[in-house]
Parts: sequence; C-alpha cells; structure tokens
Amino acid sequence: MNKKVILLSFTTGLLFVSGIFANDSKRDEDNLDISSIVYIEDDMEVELGFDTSDYLPEGFNAHEFYFDFAGVSYLEDDVIIDLDTKQYLPKGFDAYAYPSDVQSINYIDVVEDAPIELGFDTSDYLPSGFNAFSK
Repeated sequence: MNKKVILLSFTTGLLFVSGIFANDSKRDEDNLDISSIVYIEDDMEVELGFDTSDYLPEGFNAHEFYFDFAGVSYLEDDVIIDLDTKQYLPKGFDAYAYPSDVQSINYIDVVEDAPIELGFDTSDYLPSGFNAFSK
C-alpha cells in the first residue's frame, strides 16, 4: 500500500510540474521565423577549361533573344489537302472507333523483322526440309 501511495504522489507531482511549465512564455518567443534565416549565396565560378568567347559570335549576349517570333509564318486553318485516303484504308475503317476487345488491338513490333538468335543451331532439332513459313 505504501508503494502505491508513493508512486501515485510522485506521478501527480510530475503532472503538476509539467502543467506549470506548459504555458511558458519564453517558448513562444523562441519560435523560429523562417524569414529571419539569412541565406548566403555561394558565387562559385565554373571553369570549363576553354574560353567560350572563341566559339560564340561577336557581341553575343546570353540574356538577349535573337529569335523573332513575329517572323514565323503560320499556316492558315482553312488549308485543304486534296487526298482521298479511302483507297488506302480498309473498307469500313473508322479512325475514331473504340476497340471493343483485346484482339482488335494491333501491336506492331519495331524489331519484328530482326532474326531471333537462340544461341544454338535449330536445324539439328528440326526435320530436314522444315520451313516454318510454309502453309
């Protein structure tokens, strides 16, 4: 019983002391203001090992725009290309059709024509005169 009373009074004392210091006004003044941090910028020059002025035009200014956007001529919206694509496309072709199933999606492999290297001679394992592309 005596242990419980001592433990209870010690715990109560700790809670009381922490409650006293919970509203410490000094802590509010010590809060860090981010705008008060001074950033020291390191102006380090990069040495490329050669003089870049030898490779740039005379009077070159990296901060000046040398391209005139007003000089670019744009195509008008009403340009009509007279080309009948129906002769080059399958019958009933719709470029905006949504594929209905996975089989209707055509995958084109970029390296489809490249031969497959298996690392061994397949003629040893196939019958004589075998042609994989014959029907």
